[in-house]
Amino acid sequence: MAKNRYYAYIIDGREKGICDSWDACNAIVSGKKARYKGFVSQQEAKTWLLNGGIYEKSEDKREKLESGIYFDAGTGRGIGVEVKVTDEFGKNLLSLLLPAEQINAHGNYLAPEGSTNNYGELMGCYIALKISLNEGKKCIFGDSKLIIDYWSKGMIKKEVAEKTIKLARLVTELRREFELKGGKIRHISGDINPADLGFHR
Repeated sequence: MAKNRYYAYIIDGREKGICDSWDACNAIVSGKKARYKGFVSQQEAKTWLLNGGIYEKSEDKREKLESGIYFDAGTGRGIGVEVKVTDEFGKNLLSLLLPAEQINAHGNYLAPEGSTNNYGELMGCYIALKISLNEGKKCIFGDSKLIIDYWSKGMIKKEVAEKTIKLARLVTELRREFELKGGKIRHISGDINPADLGFHR
């Protein structure tokens, strides 16, 4: 799969642009009501902007999703980092672990103020792992390669906030337990993730 080299964004439906790195795009959209998505070519990014920045879902692919637990995080609503955890049909699963007061009006978990989107993805993985272990599920899916390939395996930079490092340690322990019981954590494209909050890298 080709690597994204360009990142298009739309803020509040008005401000638009294209960056040539995720870090540059993230600096612009972080904490704002934004839509963003990564592309292999600059032309694809321009076309997405010209078409209004609409996220297209593939229903054909969605019908073939494996049974499991799916997670995502996003900041597009402008209220902070939200976390969503669902089954393969998009049914919200947060109530299996969290008390009602920790689930917001949109059905999502709102991460503590000042949290990064990556922290939200890590929290989504944590919640998915806890639910999977409680419910005997064997497959977890998310669209953050950083979380799946590194942070949930304990590979995290010391420069990251202490609360994120602590959460990564918990997730690493849970992942070991989950995998010892035959569980798998896999990457899925944000375009077909049923937990998708609509804000893609």
